Amino acid sequence: MPKVSVIVPVYNGEKYIKHCIHSVMGQTLSDIEILVINDGSSDGTKQILEHLASEDQRIHVFHQKNQGVSAARNFGITLAKGKYLTFLDADDYLGPEYLKILVDTAERTGSELIICGLKKVDEAGNIQETLIPGKYVRFRKEEWVARISCVAAHLYDRILWDKYAVRFGLGVRGEDMPVSLFFSAVCDKICTVSSAEYYYVQHEKSAMHNFRGLKKYKLPYKPLEEAIKQTFEVGIVNSTEYFELFVLRILATFIQLARGADECEQKKLASYIKRVLNTYFVEYYKNPKARLFTKLDVPFKQKMAVWLLVKLVRMDILYPFLKLLCRLSHI
Repeated sequence: MPKVSVIVPVYNGEKYIKHCIHSVMGQTLSDIEILVINDGSSDGTKQILEHLASEDQRIHVFHQKNQGVSAARNFGITLAKGKYLTFLDADDYLGPEYLKILVDTAERTGSELIICGLKKVDEAGNIQETLIPGKYVRFRKEEWVARISCVAAHLYDRILWDKYAVRFGLGVRGEDMPVSLFFSAVCDKICTVSSAEYYYVQHEKSAMHNFRGLKKYKLPYKPLEEAIKQTFEVGIVNSTEYFELFVLRILATFIQLARGADECEQKKLASYIKRVLNTYFVEYYKNPKARLFTKLDVPFKQKMAVWLLVKLVRMDILYPFLKLLCRLSHI
């Protein structure tokens, strides 16, 4: 059994994949398996992967018809044999100590989930922003599980994925937010690490750059609601207020991603948000963590987004706001 399974989904990644995989091959923690899922690439990705696999027996390449990043990740989860599991996007890369730091922390603390920081870099490697999480304190300081809501920069006890049968929603983007939400609530031991060895490459083809207007990508409406239901069924072992705040933050993010959406999508989003809050979080507006002026380690802009969402839903003017927001996005 390898110590860590690193799952790398890739689609038409010939420009980045070699650098990505080399960063995993060069980890100071060598007891790993590298599971690369080629999601129907039509460029030179397949040839590059086959060459890399011939150089290192820890690399295992699998090919599938193009089904999207969620299907590729889900396939990787079924293949993983490591004690721990982590994800790496094909256009990103890791610092050499990344896995060692995470595993050492997991072994020392007995944590099921480790969250570290990340560096946003341009394609030339220039650092644009460094995000390093503060200390996680159960029931008192849990905001960082929501601030770093991507599954990248996370290390999981692999058993969690089978224990709760967690998989990524298909046919949507932002698919890792519901997964992170679920684990934030049900993991008994969570720890943050004050390092940022995950390099998150920003470029024009990144999913977040193509979300605008919900024309190319769809939001994870169904996966989010399923994650909320499953969380309540399993039982929240951490703060219920922070869990609710995490949901509010995701819904506020949905609004930001919907800028420029057509009228049909605006109505759909407004209806969805109202239904989710009024069904699962009846007293969402009473959550002290959702107030504008709190001591949470969260940027004021994000606090404002959550606070505004609460006000808009409470006053039943979310749809008119969305309509105005989307109209302004076209100006």
